[in-house]
Amino acid sequence: MKFRLALLVVVLVGTACSVPSVPEIDDHELAWHVRWLSNDDREGRMTGSVQMAKASYYIREDLRDAGLVPMGENGGWFQFFEVEMPPVEGNSVMQIGSTYYSQVGTVAASADKTHSANLVGSASGLVDGQFVLLRYRPGDKLRGLIREATDAGAIGVVVGTNPSDVDENFDGMIQFKSAQGKLSVPVVTVTPQLWGALEEKVTQAGPDGITGVTLMPQVIREIRTARNIMALAPGTSGEVIVVGAHYDHLGFGGEGSLAPGVHAIHNGADDNASGTAMVLELAEMWGLSHVGPQPRERGILFCLWSGEEMGLLGSAHWVANPTIPLENVVCNVNLDMVGRMETGKITVASASTAAAFGPALEHAQQFLSEQGFDLELDVMQTDMPGGGGSDHMSFHKVGIPAVFFFSGMHSDYHRPSDDWQKLTYGRMAELGAGLADLLVRLQMAPRSDFQFQKPEASTSAHGGGSRRGGGLWFGSIPDYGNEPEGGGMALSGTSPGSPAEKAGLLPGDVLKKVGDVEIGDIYDFMDALGKFKVGDTVTVAYLREGSLESTELTFFPRP
Repeated sequence: MKFRLALLVVVLVGTACSVPSVPEIDDHELAWHVRWLSNDDREGRMTGSVQMAKASYYIREDLRDAGLVPMGENGGWFQFFEVEMPPVEGNSVMQIGSTYYSQVGTVAASADKTHSANLVGSASGLVDGQFVLLRYRPGDKLRGLIREATDAGAIGVVVGTNPSDVDENFDGMIQFKSAQGKLSVPVVTVTPQLWGALEEKVTQAGPDGITGVTLMPQVIREIRTARNIMALAPGTSGEVIVVGAHYDHLGFGGEGSLAPGVHAIHNGADDNASGTAMVLELAEMWGLSHVGPQPRERGILFCLWSGEEMGLLGSAHWVANPTIPLENVVCNVNLDMVGRMETGKITVASASTAAAFGPALEHAQQFLSEQGFDLELDVMQTDMPGGGGSDHMSFHKVGIPAVFFFSGMHSDYHRPSDDWQKLTYGRMAELGAGLADLLVRLQMAPRSDFQFQKPEASTSAHGGGSRRGGGLWFGSIPDYGNEPEGGGMALSGTSPGSPAEKAGLLPGDVLKKVGDVEIGDIYDFMDALGKFKVGDTVTVAYLREGSLESTELTFFPRP
């Protein structure tokens, strides 16, 4: 971090005010951080990976060198939590009598358990308590086929393609990712040739089907340890502003990648080495100098989150297990994808969640203009689609105001091409100066100005996210880090103005049934939505504090 005449500093000692020389956010240092974090050696910073751990040590050392105070668990810099990695296919087996079939597969949603029963045809009408042989055709929703069988009582599924359906466009093989989530029954996939042979045997066997069948699918669901990183520039009152960004990305692709089938390092330079670099530079400003009101009453907690790409897991874990009292957190400033400002604009979302944000953003914009910068803080008047899908939503969930900075979507998003060379580092340095001014204003704002205001519903396509207008809308926000015992989909909240909000659903509710569809996980929920249309009214059953309740929900179009 270079030392120059300060672009910004506010120092208050009694009624005196002075402007000393302090470190300035520097575009070269921003580029250094982004380049290191998004180098191929980091292998895409997958949550729970060795390279992700190495990135955490890099971040820790930078925060330590800045002179900040560790604020993780047990007096350290880190907060650890467990995550379940995306499922991986193992070695599945099917046994019929004394014959073993090892050239079989399974799907990601299959239960990882061994079970024995008779195998019957789907047309037999006698599937209750049996395995059922299902025919998959191109275009079928495999998970829906399996659900229909289990709803009829099947305790396991063998699924394949009729050889007659194989052509130059479809080889008949069912992919592991064809059915996601978690089902309660074992599923084995077979080749078209084996499916044809089994179909013939089932037909010949009569109503009892093929006896002595054992399914042994293997789905590996690895549990890894992830870590958040926290460092404090302390104040005297104990109150803090949380400034955060996620430092994880997608590894070699897979789930979440927009380059399907491509196994390549997803470097995540913009998403979100850019936000991480910005947090590090701001942390250096507050750690190495007297930036902000002096003496400080309100501190700043700098946080780097893990597991964001897996469902905001790190920030959600922290708000559920805070390393400082949550009542001392006045607000959150979230930086996610702030590296691509070719247009000279940065989107600011959720500013309506606290009265303090408006004046502070206006002052930051004025400050940028006075410095000769033409960067525009494009403040949205309503919330982003889906809330914006980033870590600020974890704070909204617990009633803490949070504002979100986002430079917009681009063609490299969640692809291997999101590389460090494509970021606008000069613009990032300008944004850093504006953010520093913003944080000073937030440090001095009255506590009463941080009363949480729930974000308003978005009514236009303004902002950085893509969205569909006019389609079926439920409006729940899943809690991806919560897997309820006994199944269901836990909610972290509802979208403002949505059918879910109007139906009275609340954070912490666990959806159990939508219409006549039992909800075991988010994939069951998505299956359920496919059964309804705009204008339908359905009964939604949910658990609230252990009690099963229900409400009526009417679907209407997304704005």
